[in-house]
Amino acid sequence: MKLPKALNEATAGAALKYHIKRALERSHSISEFSKQLELSAQKSHFSNNTLKIIEELNNGVKSASEEIKEATKPSNLVKSIREQDTRSFEVIEDKEAFLQGIEEKLKDSATPLPKGMSVEEFKQSLESVENKDRFLDHLETRDNSQDRLKFLSLIEHILREPHIEIFIKDKDGTIKKEYIKAFKDENKTRLYMLITQDNDTILRTFIPKLNERYMRNHVRNADIIHSFIQPNRTAKSDNALSDVVVYEENTTKKPLTSQEDLLKTSENLNETTPKPTNLSPLEQANAEKLAKLESERLESEKEFLKAKEQEQARKAALKKKLEHERGNAGNIESQTKIEVGEDIPTQRQEQLPKSRVRLNEREIYDLNYAIVKAKDLKPSFTTGGTQKRTDMNEEQIKSISQNFDPKKIFGSGGFEDLPIILHDGQVIAGNHRIQGMLNFTPKSRYIYEKAIKEYYHIDLKPDELLVRIPNKRLNNTEINNLAASSNQGRFNSESDHAIAVLSHYEAKLKELEKTLDADSIYSLKNIVAKNLNFDKATHPNVGDSNLALLMFNMPRTKTQGIELLNRWQKEFSNDIKSYEKVKKMFVDNAGSFHNLIHDMNFPNVSLNAYLSDIMDRSFANLKNYQTTSESLKDLSEKFYKTSSLEMFEKSEQSTSDISEILGGAIARFARFDDPSKALFEALRSDNIKKGLKEFKIADVTKDMFNPDSKEFKDIDIYDFTHYLLMVNREPNENNPTLKRLIEAVKDMQKESEKGIKQKLEAPSEWGHNYSEFKNDGLGAINKLLETKKGFVAGAFHKEGLGDIDLVWGNKDYGLEHILKRREKQAKNKGLNEQQAKEYALNIAKTIPEVIEKGVKVDNNGRMAVEYKNIRVGLNDKWDNQKLENKWLISSYEIYNSESEPPSLLMAQLQGVGLGTPKLTEPNPTTKIK
Repeated sequence: MKLPKALNEATAGAALKYHIKRALERSHSISEFSKQLELSAQKSHFSNNTLKIIEELNNGVKSASEEIKEATKPSNLVKSIREQDTRSFEVIEDKEAFLQGIEEKLKDSATPLPKGMSVEEFKQSLESVENKDRFLDHLETRDNSQDRLKFLSLIEHILREPHIEIFIKDKDGTIKKEYIKAFKDENKTRLYMLITQDNDTILRTFIPKLNERYMRNHVRNADIIHSFIQPNRTAKSDNALSDVVVYEENTTKKPLTSQEDLLKTSENLNETTPKPTNLSPLEQANAEKLAKLESERLESEKEFLKAKEQEQARKAALKKKLEHERGNAGNIESQTKIEVGEDIPTQRQEQLPKSRVRLNEREIYDLNYAIVKAKDLKPSFTTGGTQKRTDMNEEQIKSISQNFDPKKIFGSGGFEDLPIILHDGQVIAGNHRIQGMLNFTPKSRYIYEKAIKEYYHIDLKPDELLVRIPNKRLNNTEINNLAASSNQGRFNSESDHAIAVLSHYEAKLKELEKTLDADSIYSLKNIVAKNLNFDKATHPNVGDSNLALLMFNMPRTKTQGIELLNRWQKEFSNDIKSYEKVKKMFVDNAGSFHNLIHDMNFPNVSLNAYLSDIMDRSFANLKNYQTTSESLKDLSEKFYKTSSLEMFEKSEQSTSDISEILGGAIARFARFDDPSKALFEALRSDNIKKGLKEFKIADVTKDMFNPDSKEFKDIDIYDFTHYLLMVNREPNENNPTLKRLIEAVKDMQKESEKGIKQKLEAPSEWGHNYSEFKNDGLGAINKLLETKKGFVAGAFHKEGLGDIDLVWGNKDYGLEHILKRREKQAKNKGLNEQQAKEYALNIAKTIPEVIEKGVKVDNNGRMAVEYKNIRVGLNDKWDNQKLENKWLISSYEIYNSESEPPSLLMAQLQGVGLGTPKLTEPNPTTKIK
């Protein structure tokens, strides 16, 4: 019997409702519900229309399941919890100021400890945390696992209302967040707790009873800090976990979150058939999900970038700090600014065609012939400025002065022709020729004048010489390039060659990328050459460019690389192969040293402060010892026996000692079959990390239960030496000599740390030390002008005086005192308020140059540095107690009170419309306080 269509549909609807209800009762999850419903569909004889409804229902369930998973992903869980936190927060810009008195700031905000909870209660409280089981396993492996499990109840409290929220951006761009919260127990003792969220795993780590020092380190290393600390407000009682965690609003139009919802949905499906759309339900859900994820990503990135902008000033300061703490990379002779003085009198010879010198396709310089007075010329044989060679060739000078041969100079063209000078008489090319001409014997002078007449048709007076002068004024870089290129192919020594290539590549060296990625030493050398090659018409010079980079990264020390190359070449005159082996190993690895110097994974390894010493000791090690074993034995006996306080009394001595050991550690690579490759592998960042971890020197993260443990970023030159002594050795090698040497290195490290702590001691009245501006005088001045408080230990350094501190102080001492005194002085002489301030600032801004270029003077027992017309006064005591460093007490102008004001500073004032010819200073004998 065939039933009416309406009755059939009603029966099918009732049956479908029954099977849905039954599937729900037998299911504990959404996936189980789908399986039960599919089984019912297979066993029952539903019509095609009902089967279609079941299929669409299952598709909807799957789509909803995906949405639920997405909404309960840990990252979204945290986001949802954090979105409920509507408290105002402060974006911290000055970390050190924030950390000052942090305990007091958290005193009233600390939350009372809630009751503990079991592991099962924890799982239920944060059910959506996908990694909760793995997280608990991790906690159980820690030494204080019971403590960590005991405080599980704190996790959601930390997430809901942290006191400090930290953002850290990794190299790959992912943002890691950390949350710190203060609690107090029944005894009012404060406890600090930390949760780390890493990508989609919010419970990366949980540290109860967080060490205060560790907390400070986390704050210092953060990119962005949000502080929710409310001063002078008592935290609300927070003794129990909230019963409900509110997740993100689900954007699905008909969410399937309960049995009742599913039943209602099935009834609706019976009543109406869904209207067809262009996209299937699954495709539509996926599209919505992707759009949602993209929106969240963009919003997160926007939030991060906005906060990041507020950190730019701090980042710039940190960069300056690193550059200066790393030994002033590139602070070498060729970079010293060439000071050009006043023009000397010249007679240009317009009737003569211009001469020309060519450095490359794009650097061609026209030169004019000119007659000058011999006494005005300034030949130099001291390395620096326009002189790019280290040795004076007396034989060459003697030959010119006593046996002048015009055919060797006149008409030669290029740099070999008549000398080239600057407009002030400094010699760019031809120092030996000029000196020889100044020393002419009567015979040579006669030959010279006769030849000038024949070649150039010029009659010279007895005190005149013919030279060449650049047709246009040259900048510092152009002068350096000309001077360096003039020596190409005419080097008297290895050092001449080094200075020449350094000057030649100087401009490109300053632009070189901080990281040079290469997987082999061959590739690295060529990358350096390619990056430094500015003349695309010529093939990159691998040897010269790498030598230039090596010299560029060496500081100016007693054993500067430029000078020691010459010395060691002479020392190895009977074994030139050994010399070349060490030199090649260092030159080939110029890029390796460059990478390590700028490697932000190891910011405290100030390698280039030691680089020239290391190379010096490496040459000495190979010269003095036949084997590595002999070298290590000698070093071990020398330093292990004498590692005491006495040997560290002078900082130069401790620096010398660690350089000697470090040089010995690197010298052993020269005994390998392929020294350059072996050293390249040892200096690779990933291999250093691997070795530091393997030798238990440092690790990715600090071990909270070992106070002596270090992170990679905390290692110093002593740790790096330890690593180099160990790397590339046989596994389980038992070497008592090596162990003793490593112990000596550790002793040096401890004494060095003590010395640093002592050196940073300063009067408490001075306030906070802005240590990031150490050795950055102008930066220190600008910082104190901005903050108007604190000081910078070691803002300046001067040979013979040591470190010099800059203190803001008050009206009675320090930088504020200097400014107030100069302002008052200027006003007394007729300047208005603005003019007086500008005048005082000009005095202050000259301090770095005065200390750098000035001379030390003892003014009736008071120390000072003088340069031109400025005197900077120093003191080494405070409250009658001798200090570790000198500190800057005054700065003022010195000149006759009856004369006009000094031209330098007044010219600066006039340049901004503030100059006045009426300002005069008091007599310089007036007491300056």
